[in-house]
Amino acid sequence: MLRISGLRRRIFFTRDRLELCAGLACCLASPLAGAQAVLPSWDFEPGVRLGLFYEDNVRLSVRNPESSPGGIAEAYGLLSRSTEASDLSVRAGAISRYYVDVSELDTTDGSLEAAWAYRTERSEFGLGASFLYDSTLTSEEETTGLVQDRKRRKRFEIAPTWQYNVSERARLGANFSFVDVSYEDVPQIVLTDYQFASLGLTGEYDLTERTDLVGRLTFEQYDPEAQVFGRTQSSGAEAGFNYQISERTTLTALGGVRYAETDSGIPGQEDDSSTGPIFEVELQRDYEPGSIGIVIGRSLLPSGRGRLLDTTRAVLTVSRPVTERLTGRLRVLGVRNRNEAGGATFNDRDYLLIAPGVRWQLGQSTWLDLSYRYRTQDRENVGSAESNGLFLGFTHDWAAR
Repeated sequence: MLRISGLRRRIFFTRDRLELCAGLACCLASPLAGAQAVLPSWDFEPGVRLGLFYEDNVRLSVRNPESSPGGIAEAYGLLSRSTEASDLSVRAGAISRYYVDVSELDTTDGSLEAAWAYRTERSEFGLGASFLYDSTLTSEEETTGLVQDRKRRKRFEIAPTWQYNVSERARLGANFSFVDVSYEDVPQIVLTDYQFASLGLTGEYDLTERTDLVGRLTFEQYDPEAQVFGRTQSSGAEAGFNYQISERTTLTALGGVRYAETDSGIPGQEDDSSTGPIFEVELQRDYEPGSIGIVIGRSLLPSGRGRLLDTTRAVLTVSRPVTERLTGRLRVLGVRNRNEAGGATFNDRDYLLIAPGVRWQLGQSTWLDLSYRYRTQDRENVGSAESNGLFLGFTHDWAAR
């Protein structure tokens, strides 16, 4: 198994809120022609988003919910370059959230992502890296659910990949991912820093023009920093297929089993071990324009609670035009978290998000968004909480011209 030594990245972002987004927006909004004059072989795609919102339970609290109006300011930019043999892209962004009645939740988050791919006659190499500086208000949605307070989080990830075409029909691949997560000032909500490493080996074979057979092996190691939690090592095996139902519709289905073992960290005490199912089913339908996607899966996810979480996740995304300028949207997310070793704990929870909305195209690269968001979270031995929110946003993307 993998033994990962300590890695701690301390990158400091300024905590100025709207000033950071405003400054980045000014840089990104400079004329595209000027950027191309300096970098003639690169594409530069900047954008900004401004929004207003009202939410009746901003902390998603079981007791004493707090409501607040607020504002959002976001700026982002994508720099990319492509050749016959390679692709390279770098994306930077910053987003500020301001709460009128709950000012302690005000936050400015930043992100930096890079992706590189290189192709030869039979192989394709890839490398991805990202750094996120966000907070628990958004980072814990699919794992711990501890979104009630604003605590800073840093997340660094590096992920190399490789694929080799054995023949016209057969392909082999390997991917590795290393994630380092650290929190600031979290003793009261009991989160711990952790590292997570994952190695995947895949094989694909084109059985027919429409059907591919797929096999996958995974090996993972989870290292929480808190000494009360032990290291967890897990492995899994899956098999399935990709099927092209029609020219615009594809179906992917994988299923298998996993085994996990957690070091108790206490001399003389037996280690915890567990087995369970893992699977992934994805159905994608593309239109011109628009799309419908459904993803259902179960896997072990790393979390800040010192344990891997046995997580079942379902996502529905819909984007369909209503008129030439009006597009209807829907996003539904359901998450069920349980301890991978079983037993009722604070980590057991069910979460549901439903977000319908519409997008109105004001101009060639300008949109107005109106959406509603419903959230509910039910935690074992704690109770359930609900939240309703309305969002109005303005987006301008210089790349969409």
